Amino acid sequence: MNKMSETPLPLDRFTAEETNELIDLRAIGRAFRKHLVPVILVSMLAIIAVAVAYFMTKPSYLATATMVVERQAEEVVPVETDNPALTTDSPTVDTAVEVLQSPFIAGRVVDALKLTENPEFNPGLIKTGERTVRSPVQQQADRDRAIRILGGSLTVQREGVSYAIAVRYESENPKMAANIANATVDEYLLTEVEGEEGSTQRSADLLATRLEELRGEVLAAEAQVARYRSDEGLFAATDASSITQQELSVLNTQLAEARAAEAAAQSRLATAQSQMSQGFSGEALGAALESEVVGALRAQRAVFSAEVANLITRYGPRHPSLIKAKSELSDIDVQISAEVGRIVASLKTEARAAQGRTASIASSIAGLQNRLAVDSDASVRLSELERNAASARELYQGFLDRYKESLARQGTETSGAKEVSRAAIPVLPVSPNPLLYLALGLVAAAASSTAVVAGREFLESGLRTAEAVEKRLKISALGSIPEIGSLPEVRKSREPVPWPPQFLNDHPKSAFAEAFRALKTTLVMAPGAHQTKIISLTSALPGEGKTSSAICLASAAARSGIRTLLIDCDSRRQASSRSLAKAISRGLTDVLNGKASLTEAIVHDSDSGVYFLGQRPDEETPFDLMGSQAMSDLLAELRGQFQFVVLDTAPVLPVAESRMLAALADIVVFLVQWKETPAKAAEIGLHQLDAVGANVAGVVLSRVDVVEQARTGFGDAGLYFKRYKEYYA
Repeated sequence: MNKMSETPLPLDRFTAEETNELIDLRAIGRAFRKHLVPVILVSMLAIIAVAVAYFMTKPSYLATATMVVERQAEEVVPVETDNPALTTDSPTVDTAVEVLQSPFIAGRVVDALKLTENPEFNPGLIKTGERTVRSPVQQQADRDRAIRILGGSLTVQREGVSYAIAVRYESENPKMAANIANATVDEYLLTEVEGEEGSTQRSADLLATRLEELRGEVLAAEAQVARYRSDEGLFAATDASSITQQELSVLNTQLAEARAAEAAAQSRLATAQSQMSQGFSGEALGAALESEVVGALRAQRAVFSAEVANLITRYGPRHPSLIKAKSELSDIDVQISAEVGRIVASLKTEARAAQGRTASIASSIAGLQNRLAVDSDASVRLSELERNAASARELYQGFLDRYKESLARQGTETSGAKEVSRAAIPVLPVSPNPLLYLALGLVAAAASSTAVVAGREFLESGLRTAEAVEKRLKISALGSIPEIGSLPEVRKSREPVPWPPQFLNDHPKSAFAEAFRALKTTLVMAPGAHQTKIISLTSALPGEGKTSSAICLASAAARSGIRTLLIDCDSRRQASSRSLAKAISRGLTDVLNGKASLTEAIVHDSDSGVYFLGQRPDEETPFDLMGSQAMSDLLAELRGQFQFVVLDTAPVLPVAESRMLAALADIVVFLVQWKETPAKAAEIGLHQLDAVGANVAGVVLSRVDVVEQARTGFGDAGLYFKRYKEYYA
């Protein structure tokens, strides 16, 4: 930006190293120390507020009841089931925690303890001598409010990874805290038991309903079996097809016997007929037929035949005895023939009877075979009906057993959890906790002070130290000028703050005078092409102590024996002219216009030794006159008469002629009011000076509060003001 900024500053190395830190603890400390008074005030207010809150907080008591979820539910009446109870696991315990702090359990506690009649849970309750009748809607609203209040103070927490659950309730009433904690556990256990009882009762009711249905199904199935048996004639206790098969087996045996008898009868008949057709006698037939009658007749015939033969031999053919014997023999033959005919007829009848019996048995067998086929189909259907009936009876019996088990379980249900310890009435309150409030106060103080520091730092746009000047403006800091009112000698005197030039004259050994002597030395020793130094004092904004600084700088230079001239170049305000001269007959404008000579216009102050070229209050100065060739010639003429020329110019931001004068000067001193001048305004002002080629030697912090600077001025010599202030008088 300027010649001075081209040379690296030693401080830049430290700043660059410091910026490499993630957290600049020194910068944080500087910020808090800089705003120490607001930090202390805000911290005290925060601590006081927390203390007030502590003493205004009503004490509250915490009661704790503990229950444990059983790992395996105990069954007083064991029940066989396809879905056995699972072992309690972690999700089961977490579920119990959620149920304990549910609005349902809270509602049961509210009802059990009648909390809607307690002002703690019903803030709108009005205590009167008479009981107020409230509508159902209002009662429900009171109950909901009590549930919310109870839930807000109830804490249910699982103890680590165990199966134990702690139920805690915090209340201003210690007895109420214990009652609610215990009631919460009791209502949970009661709810679980009621749930088990309800489940058992529902199971019994469902089973009873289903049993009635199954009973009807069993009766219908058995009736259908009986009806089918009746319709199909299947009355035997055993299987119908088996009976038919037995009958068929008997008939087959009988058929075989009948066929054998028929064959025998046919054989005898055939034999008899064959012998008769061949002319066999009755004797042969009788023997073949094995007839006793024929046998007897054959025996008689043998007797008579023998007698006939004997008579033939004894008598002649006409012997009466022989004729009688032959007649009797002929009668016997007739009888034998008649008996044989009867026997043959009997054999025919027997053969026909045997044949008919065989046909009858065969017919019966054919009927049984047909019956067997029909019975087989009926048996298949009957088996199906009997299986359905048996299945219905089995299902009915199973449900009947389950129903009896459900009835047996009624009254033996358990909650699956048990109470380990009941909540005792607490004696000592848990809130307010003094240590907690102390920590809260410290945190509030730290937070509020941090917020104040951050806010003030955010709102503060000015520069406080030489380090900040060099870091932000990238230009050398030439020094700082104390605020007279902040000097120890002025603060102790309790007198009005004097005018800076007058204070400089009256206190030549003060820190204020030393600041200007140091500035003068820096400017005199600054390298330059001319022996005479033309110094332009300017600033970015008005009111930064520029005029008083120009007068004091010129006075410090004159007191050190340097022939010094102060020129009032601020044609608008003419502050130095009004301060140093009561009346000016010839001014700077007259000299530039050639209306007066330097000898006529320059005024000498015998007290300070400063020569002064001011401006008449009533003269009009053209805007371009300060940067004209006449001004340049005037400055060249002054180099031969003075060693030190100080130009008191207007601020660079509002007035353009200040930038023209800065370009004509050898050195430009840029004033920045401590803590007040926005850094951005100073940056713009320096940029405008650099645009016109001005040689800005550096920045001077003006109106510095040395007390506050000694407390907060890290990176500045003012930090050690207390250690060297004894050198000033």
